[in-house]
Amino acid sequence: MKNVLLGAAVAAAMLPGLANADEGKWYINPAVGYQIFDGDRDLDESATALLGVEKEINNNWGVEVRATFADADHYRGNQRRDAEAAGINLDVLRYYKHADSKWVPYSAFGIGHAEINPETGASDVYTQMNLGGGVRYLLDDNWSIRGDARYFYGNDNETSDGIFSIGVSYAFGGSPAPAPAPAAPTDSDADGVADGVDQCPNTPAGVAVDARGCALDKDGDGVPNYRDKCPNTPAGRQVDKFGCKFVLKQTESIKLEINFPLDSDAIPAAYRGELEKVASFMKKFGGVKAVVEGHADSTGAAAYNKQLSQRRADAVRNALVRDYGIASDRLAAVGYGEERPIASNSTSEGRRANRRVVAVMEAETVK
Repeated sequence: MKNVLLGAAVAAAMLPGLANADEGKWYINPAVGYQIFDGDRDLDESATALLGVEKEINNNWGVEVRATFADADHYRGNQRRDAEAAGINLDVLRYYKHADSKWVPYSAFGIGHAEINPETGASDVYTQMNLGGGVRYLLDDNWSIRGDARYFYGNDNETSDGIFSIGVSYAFGGSPAPAPAPAAPTDSDADGVADGVDQCPNTPAGVAVDARGCALDKDGDGVPNYRDKCPNTPAGRQVDKFGCKFVLKQTESIKLEINFPLDSDAIPAAYRGELEKVASFMKKFGGVKAVVEGHADSTGAAAYNKQLSQRRADAVRNALVRDYGIASDRLAAVGYGEERPIASNSTSEGRRANRRVVAVMEAETVK
């Protein structure tokens, strides 16, 4: 027994050197168990008391010094005597921890010293190796229940023993569990600016952004660089969606309307100003083309009125070409006769309004 106590003292002294005191917890592991002895020992199976001191090295590994004590029946012939069995072991533990689980399985292996002291006769002292494992159930941060099973092999006399035990553990010391790392901020458009501060949350991939998560706009015209086709717009200038000078388009139009005397295709002198105005418009806007429409009232035969309206339209077209230099391919003349009246032919005023030549010209201008 003295040898076992000495071994226990030596093993306990080794613990601080084997474990980093700043890493895991310390455990005190008292337990009770049942020990099965090799048949060659002439020892009955026996209840066993155990006491261990365990140190976590890190989340996966630990070391333990564990002592065992048993009072077994020893038979020599027909005589039964008491025998004390004690052991001390230094074990390495491999933990199998799982996040959020209270169960911690482990495996163990180690080496130690055992001694059997019968009531009569010589003591048996030997070295033994052990292999086994168990599981710990965590009750809270300090208390747990541990079940353990070991196989012991005596190197000196080739004996095989076993111990099954259950006990409680008290944990203390060690570094507190590290706080979980803060979750990475979400950045839905992957522009490097977290959603919580991103003022432009749908920036296209690869577009350079500022601290607000908005696409860069070098000239400050409101159109981001990646869409700006005119990147050096002067400050204050109004621009279009492409970042270029805003172009305002508008339509300008002019209407020609000449009324003719009854049964005549001669242009009244009073309408010369109308012709000059139209000619000036067509010269200003060189792309303008027009159709000159001739009309008649219902006086006379319809076929005649058709011819008359065509002569009126031709007269106006020819005047613009001949007198004002308008290219002939820019003007067409069509006579509609009495088909399209704009007033009643039952009155002289209505008939006068229907004897007309009209044309509408439009041009698109840019500001």
